[in-house]
Amino acid sequence: MLHSRRLGTPGGLPALLAHCFLGHGGSWKPLVEALPVPLDALVPDLPGHGQSPAPADPGDFHALTAAALGALVTRPSLLIGHSFGAASLLRHALHHPATVTGLVLIEPVFFAAAEGEAAYEPYRAIETPLHAAVAQGDLAQAARLFLALNPGSPDFDRLPPTAQAGMAAQMRLVTATRAGLFEDSGGLLRPGLMEGFDTPVLVILGSDTTPIFRATLRGLQDRLPDVTAATIPGAGHMVPLSHAQPTAAVIHQWMRAKGLEPGLAEATENPHVR
Repeated sequence: MLHSRRLGTPGGLPALLAHCFLGHGGSWKPLVEALPVPLDALVPDLPGHGQSPAPADPGDFHALTAAALGALVTRPSLLIGHSFGAASLLRHALHHPATVTGLVLIEPVFFAAAEGEAAYEPYRAIETPLHAAVAQGDLAQAARLFLALNPGSPDFDRLPPTAQAGMAAQMRLVTATRAGLFEDSGGLLRPGLMEGFDTPVLVILGSDTTPIFRATLRGLQDRLPDVTAATIPGAGHMVPLSHAQPTAAVIHQWMRAKGLEPGLAEATENPHVR
């Protein structure tokens, strides 16, 4: 059972927001408040994060997290995810499309979509020392390497000791994501699955992100029939936290264009709306 709270406006547009690794649900507050569309937003803590308990055996942690988030989507909702939260919501959405009114993926880490791109193998090589550190039991070093992967992440050695300890403990969960994020244990790349997902998708990247995310975006664009891409200038991987206002503005513009804003469904029939 995931610990969850609600943000936004009761009776607003149903939404569920899933945070990144090492984050918590409350981190969405600035973005929800910046979005002009009132959201009735459920913001859970992912397994092993915030106040949600860690699984005794993470197994395929991508599968476990997608299922836990999916259990909370009890009505058709706008789904917004960041990083691992985005990849987990993508897995849920593709297998349960009727529960999704729109899907926002911010810096999604579903790297299997980038296989064959020039950035794919170098990124896998960069991650290798992280997983080796976990296997050796050096979880602090693993957390240090994990944070160093993406521009805009904090410096592990400058964090308070309690924060360091918490992040180090979560590194075993990071290793348990490989089956889903790289090996596609969920079958998301199975021919026809993404291609048949006609719900609007928005992918947001920071302009200063690493090449693997641009490669992942291209893989999604090649498969999803209705995907819009946007870049937030000056942002890195932590874009929804570091640039909440411009991120909210991009989401709002996309919602208007796709007729997802309450009362503006007619926008999808307006030839001047793109």
